Amino acid sequence: MRKFAMFLCLCAFGFGNLSAGAQTSEASQKPGDGLPHFILAGLQAYKDKGPEEAVRVWIKDSPIDGSRDALTQSNNLHQVQDYYGAYQTHEVIAIRVLSPRTRVIYLVMDFDKGPLFCKFVVYRSEQGWTLTNFNFNTKEEMIVPSEIGFSTK
Repeated sequence: MRKFAMFLCLCAFGFGNLSAGAQTSEASQKPGDGLPHFILAGLQAYKDKGPEEAVRVWIKDSPIDGSRDALTQSNNLHQVQDYYGAYQTHEVIAIRVLSPRTRVIYLVMDFDKGPLFCKFVVYRSEQGWTLTNFNFNTKEEMIVPSEIGFSTK
């Protein structure tokens, strides 16, 4: 009986580590890993031409293309840039697969003087991946859910 109980404990510990490892691998992906092309293209457009072009690339042919709310995001990005300086690079925080066709992508955009946290909701239609929602904030708790967690390095 003791051996069986010990076996159950080891199994529980082993499976617990597997799920934690899956989260870690999502959180530690290299920039670009698993990102739809248009998100990467928008980040490059931001670096090359600024916030307006990035937003245009992100929302092109999406359900929110032409939306007033989506276009105001470029104003938000301008304010961040005025406060934090120039955009430098990005890193993937996590990619949550909600369904085979829906993902939530959490990024951090690094500027000269601070980070900007980003959330992109993408949907895969027959035409490919498209953006359905996005949000930016300088406060990580406003963008990144607590269950994703951060390392304490």
